[in-house]
Amino acid sequence: MKRITLSLLLLFIACLPGLPQEEAVTRILLESKANLELMSDFSADFTYNIENKSKPLIISKKGKLQYAKGKYALIMDDQEIYCDGISMWVHLPGDAEVNIMDYDPEEGVGFEQVFTLFNEEGINARYEDKQTVAGSSLDQIYLTISNSALDFNQARLWINETTKFLEKVVSINRMQIITTYAFSNIKMDQGLPESTFVFDTTNFRGEVYDER
Repeated sequence: MKRITLSLLLLFIACLPGLPQEEAVTRILLESKANLELMSDFSADFTYNIENKSKPLIISKKGKLQYAKGKYALIMDDQEIYCDGISMWVHLPGDAEVNIMDYDPEEGVGFEQVFTLFNEEGINARYEDKQTVAGSSLDQIYLTISNSALDFNQARLWINETTKFLEKVVSINRMQIITTYAFSNIKMDQGLPESTFVFDTTNFRGEVYDER
């Protein structure tokens, strides 16, 4: 069963021009962390690609993400993943099958890694450029990571200057595998109900494998 690993899903960053680069990036990360902690939830459409520099595209997916502090739902054509912070449901529509398991952040979709990035050692950030994409001003930041506990060693982030929301991230791991996430139709603080993050098997007509 294939699972998406979103190793860098949410770094919210605001550009602070006019400051020395090191000071600006430091303040960017601190304000990003504060902004993330204040946000109750968000939803977004996403595209997800994995490729190798020496090979053609390996994986390409798109879908919808809904998220609220440790809980999430990923809806794609071939699979749906729900997590309420305790249990995880993986629904495979094509197989009429649901797998339920205890949620393990190390084996799940990997959002926890995003939140702890602000506290990790061995990460250096550099402001690179400002770009205009579809009428929006985006700040580009480059990260280098020496922390061997993380599964990537480079990343580039594109953050909306106005909303301070990550719209694109490209990460490269130590085997030169490139992972790209792009987000659109972003909506924040909607008051998503708890049922958003649970797959209700009550009326499900298919196989249910509960591994908890």
